[in-house]
Amino acid sequence: MRFRIFKGYNLLQGVSDSSFGSISKKRAVSFLKSLDWQGKKEDIVWAEQVFGSSVHLCRPSDSGKTIKNVDALVSENPGQVLAVVSADCLSLFLFDPKSKAIGLIHGSRRSLTRGIISKTLKEMEKSFLSDPKDILAAFAPHIRVCHYWLKQKTYKRLKNTRFKKYFVAKKGKVYFDLTGLALDELLRAGLKKENIEDCGICTFCRFKKFYSARKKEQNPLVYKERRPRFAAFFALKKPQLLDLREKKIFEKIIEKNARALKKGGVIVFPTDTVYGLIADAGNKKAVKKIFEIKKRKKEKPLPIFVKNLRAAKSLALIGKEKERVIREKWPGPFTFVLKRKKKKGIFGIKKGTIALRIPNYKPLNVLLERVGRPLTATSANLSNRPFCLRPDKVEEQLKESQRMIDFIVSGAKFPFARPSVIIDLTKKEPKILRK
Repeated sequence: MRFRIFKGYNLLQGVSDSSFGSISKKRAVSFLKSLDWQGKKEDIVWAEQVFGSSVHLCRPSDSGKTIKNVDALVSENPGQVLAVVSADCLSLFLFDPKSKAIGLIHGSRRSLTRGIISKTLKEMEKSFLSDPKDILAAFAPHIRVCHYWLKQKTYKRLKNTRFKKYFVAKKGKVYFDLTGLALDELLRAGLKKENIEDCGICTFCRFKKFYSARKKEQNPLVYKERRPRFAAFFALKKPQLLDLREKKIFEKIIEKNARALKKGGVIVFPTDTVYGLIADAGNKKAVKKIFEIKKRKKEKPLPIFVKNLRAAKSLALIGKEKERVIREKWPGPFTFVLKRKKKKGIFGIKKGTIALRIPNYKPLNVLLERVGRPLTATSANLSNRPFCLRPDKVEEQLKESQRMIDFIVSGAKFPFARPSVIIDLTKKEPKILRK
């Protein structure tokens, strides 16, 4: 099963069921491949799960390992798959669409009452600057209050704590509401209720599809396996590669990229010069990502793509003489530095000037028209490193920052095949700043 709340994001997510058998590392690969996963078992990180409240921040080197003494994993590493197993406990998915970070919690009763949810969210805030109000959450199948009765020992331990709020007495037994506890913890931490999806499935009620330890306690012969388990998996996918040469899906590629830009995403897209890193120039957080991805100094301004001369005039002071010079070169591989108008809402530029360009590459011009806003655009490479004319070179240079990139689009022939010429028009005479 997968969750609707994560639809449209570049995520791998799913919960296995009994049709894949009790989960093992081999069966995990089989299940993940059913989700169109292209990775290998060495990409998976497993939590040891000790029914505690320890949270582990995953490093790229953790892939392929089982992390000891933890019940929650958080990651910002594209391609790294987080995994927890369950047979009644709540697997809780967390995703921050702004910082592109994920978390996966093994929510046993002990873990939840020990504060594992708040600890995981605090780790995401600390490591990824996540804001709880932005986070999306999903509840996997788990045992519900309808069948999760407390044993006498557990009842005595909890009856004088704040968790007695989640007791439900019926038919001579006391039942515990794991779902209610987890929901309250999320809301208390600042998540919005509309950002939380609950699949609504009780493992005890649906024991044939999702393994239930309580059901096996009641009837030891219900499963052949001694300790049957299903698993939850969560990963940030690597940026999706799209090829403009596939003419049948050209419109879909443009639409996907336009949608990503409007949502504050960053894309790698071919231009008439080199591969470019592109974002909505009016989205402060998106422009900030460009600086982070390139490791570019903040005082070094970014150029802006506009769709036509009218759009350029709305941002810069362009008199008749300057317009004559510009018209000779646009559209094309020429960036003009101009005195800017006092217009707010464009980020990554200097206070007094702005560098503008109208590219001469049909897919990019169509994208500009579709987005309907100026776009920040700079070469898709690390600062002071060679520009890129191949998508594999882009991936190689920007490997550490792939989590911040939504799509890498290929397919251009790059007629100019080098960065644009930069001409300063802020003075009386034009001056070439970069040939």
